[in-house]
Amino acid sequence: MRWWKRNPDADADADAETEAEAEIRTGRRNGPDVPVVVADTGDAHAADGSTAVSGVHSSADAPLVHGQVSDTGDAYATAGSIANTGHLHINAHFSNAAHTVVQAEVINRLTIGETAAPPLPVPHQLPSRVAGFRDRVEALSSLNAKLEGRRLADDPAVVIVSGMGGVGKTSLAVHWIHSIADQFPDGQLYANLRGFSDGPTATASQVLEQFLRALDVPADKIPHDEDSRAALFRSLTHGRSLLLLLDNALDARQVRPLIPSAGTSLTVITSRNRLPGLAVQLGAVRMGLEPFDGQVAVQMLIDDREGVPETELLLAGSLARKCGYLPLTLRIILERLATRGIGSFGDGAAEIIRELQDARAALDTFSPLDDDSSTELRVVLSWSYADIPHDLARMFRLLGLHPGDDFSAADAAALAAVEQAEAVRRMDRLVQLSLLEPSGRSRFRFHDLLRAFAAERVQDDEPRAEIGLARRRLLSRYLSRIDAADRILAPGRRHVLSAEEAGEPFTSYEEALAWCDSERLNCMAIVRAAANREDDLCWRIAMALITPLVLRSYHADRREVCEIGLGAARRAGDGWGEAWSLMSLGGALQELGLNEEAAETQREAVALWRALGDAEGEGKSLNNLGDALIAQGRLAEAAQVMEDALRLRRSLGNRREIAISLFLLGDLHLAQGDPEAAEQSYRESLALRASADRQTVGFALTGLAEVALLRGDLDAAQATFDEAANAHGESGYPYGQAVALRSRARCLRDLGRADDAHATLLTALALLQAAGDPAADEVRRQLEDYG
Repeated sequence: MRWWKRNPDADADADAETEAEAEIRTGRRNGPDVPVVVADTGDAHAADGSTAVSGVHSSADAPLVHGQVSDTGDAYATAGSIANTGHLHINAHFSNAAHTVVQAEVINRLTIGETAAPPLPVPHQLPSRVAGFRDRVEALSSLNAKLEGRRLADDPAVVIVSGMGGVGKTSLAVHWIHSIADQFPDGQLYANLRGFSDGPTATASQVLEQFLRALDVPADKIPHDEDSRAALFRSLTHGRSLLLLLDNALDARQVRPLIPSAGTSLTVITSRNRLPGLAVQLGAVRMGLEPFDGQVAVQMLIDDREGVPETELLLAGSLARKCGYLPLTLRIILERLATRGIGSFGDGAAEIIRELQDARAALDTFSPLDDDSSTELRVVLSWSYADIPHDLARMFRLLGLHPGDDFSAADAAALAAVEQAEAVRRMDRLVQLSLLEPSGRSRFRFHDLLRAFAAERVQDDEPRAEIGLARRRLLSRYLSRIDAADRILAPGRRHVLSAEEAGEPFTSYEEALAWCDSERLNCMAIVRAAANREDDLCWRIAMALITPLVLRSYHADRREVCEIGLGAARRAGDGWGEAWSLMSLGGALQELGLNEEAAETQREAVALWRALGDAEGEGKSLNNLGDALIAQGRLAEAAQVMEDALRLRRSLGNRREIAISLFLLGDLHLAQGDPEAAEQSYRESLALRASADRQTVGFALTGLAEVALLRGDLDAAQATFDEAANAHGESGYPYGQAVALRSRARCLRDLGRADDAHATLLTALALLQAAGDPAADEVRRQLEDYG
């Protein structure tokens, strides 16, 4: 048996077997025992399966010959020889004690080296911390708490940091891991999985090879297939205390083989995908990373300077909003400010804000000043969009057509022409990929910059015809829902859709009003978006929206949608829509205190209704004109107009409209100082309450209470004001409710019921504050007067 390494420079006599070598070969040697040592994990097995050599260590001081046994090679004895299945290295030392001695005639494929290769150092592969890392105190505290919680479990310790592109996931993870690295003495492993990047996605097999090499496994001992590599990786990491950062992961399948099976190591994964499968299977804890808050973003832009002028702070706040509070975009803007050389921060910020006014231009502004695509916002966002399935990509870009701040699953279903359940499934997947955010039950929203990207993609990637169809489907859905709400909130009112066209009804008044409240901003955005594109739908949506805007006292919004609707009806050549829009616009102008302008608008509407031969429309506009004239104090003119309106309405038999005319006629009689006539009109209006709106009932009751107050009947007045407040409360009209309560409080005070008066005023104040009504200031002063 020969254990040596040939020296090519030796003379021919070196080939002769020495006596010592022969004794070693035959297992005979005079003198003390000489150990033969096989290092580490190479096992030699006899032909019958018993272990002939097991991996042992020796630290001999005076070796006779030197060699190596590889960490993973196995040697098997067959027919008197040892065949090494790998690359077997042996260290033979003639000192210390022999653990296992092998005697054999021949060792095939045995390489003996002079000395063992030095081991690789403990891996410390983490990237450097990001310069200027800031804030994230809450996120770091949360991560530390999650780490401490995992120490109590024996499960694989896995933390997932997810969020949209540019939000700073890697920066946070690297910063955190650096801060806790000393708790994991066996080192750190890092891999960029390139799940969302411009290069090919790293496979688990590729990363496993990288990790095994870092853990000192020779290249020829690394298995070729992924499963075997994963098994070896688990064996090597078992019992070790390692930190792993798996950065930019695509999905759970990519990272699952890379996670050590024992809880002694910690694996941190960053991804735009929330990786729910890992949370289910491994109990991974997840943290969704959000953009900076406004204050932190502003401080970053002004470089934490103190004494910054208020004008610069305002500009920084506006610029931070345009950046979407993303760390990436904020850093890009800071670099642009630095390279432009503009004198002051304020001048530079104002210039960039102007550039960011257009959404598409904003994506251009957030581009790098070099060729580094990893810092170009459009490219960063495109990495999330490029590889998702076709159905998800189409849903994502079509949602870019929605003009609102958030949207429902039903909106998404309309845009994509799919069932609502399918829309929910797709949107949930987009949430998992950090392309959408949940904003409520079955409601979702974009980050502002993702919204701009989606809007760009739909224009570039979707056929023109399909864009038009998708937009019209969305507008039609909103028209149907607003009309359905209007039919419950004002059942006797004229509606923009026929009974045959009406959509699915709401189940209750409260449900309809709640939908209008939750969708008000979207409805406003829908009206704006429809103008000049779908004018026939635009004015109808605007007019169907009037009732909820009136109930909630959104008079400025009411004016805006009426003006938009008026322009749309005129462009569409729809005289009926034009007259209706004029009539509604006049009502909004009156509520805003523009009584003369309101009266002129109503006269224009009356003339148009007459030209159209529409008596119902004419009666409505005459009624509104009379109300505007009462507000101007032109009572005689108002009386004639309102008598004409009531006569028209009686001829048509619309009881709801008659009830409205009667309570307004009562207001006229009160203004004329005729409480008896006023009372009669109010009572006639209340007699039609079964057909009237709840708001109309509230107005008639308020009028009756005023009559009682004029007569000095405080008990009847306060009781009727209470009824009026309840009616307005049921209608969802907080301003009318508060007005009635304020009048009731005066009655209660005069009756000596100070505590009841105070409580009633507090209720009125709460209503006005909740509605954001400036009349709340008047109630505060009234409370002060009452002490």
